[in-house]
Amino acid sequence: MPTNVFWAGNVSGTKVVSIYNNPDGAVGNTAPLLEPNVYIDRIYFDTRFDYLNIVSKVTFIKSYPYIEPYSNGTNAKGKDPTEFPKKGYNIYTITSHGLGYTPAGILLDSDTREVIGSNMIIQNIGNDSIRHIGLIADSTNFYIKENYFVRRQALTTLTRSYTLLIFNNTAESP
Repeated sequence: MPTNVFWAGNVSGTKVVSIYNNPDGAVGNTAPLLEPNVYIDRIYFDTRFDYLNIVSKVTFIKSYPYIEPYSNGTNAKGKDPTEFPKKGYNIYTITSHGLGYTPAGILLDSDTREVIGSNMIIQNIGNDSIRHIGLIADSTNFYIKENYFVRRQALTTLTRSYTLLIFNNTAESP
């Protein structure tokens, strides 16, 4: 039977806390302590690795606007304007993070319990009109970028609750 090990002490003069797994027949094996990069598949936690730390948590409510399709008159060829899509985007500032570099972040939809990925569809009206969003960041702020495509049917107003988790210790942090 595999053994989970919780170990705290010094390894080569460095204070270490490690939780790792020893497979059957390897009880007492300290290989993950001595060569953590080689045995990373057996390590659950080790203080020698840099982990993402949540430095800030922001909860907020975002309301997206009503967007109607083109509707007035006809075009030069006499076509119905609702057949031509209205498309565009909006960028909304969520929060200023004040870290001085571009941190990592995860946007969670508090209503659906989903992680918002890049270009995630949050509204689809009859496959005619679609609203999708993504999280973007720079060295100052976090933003939501909304892209929309409206044809025939309007995108109704939409309100969502979100939680933004902001991390440090990313590869690009100082």
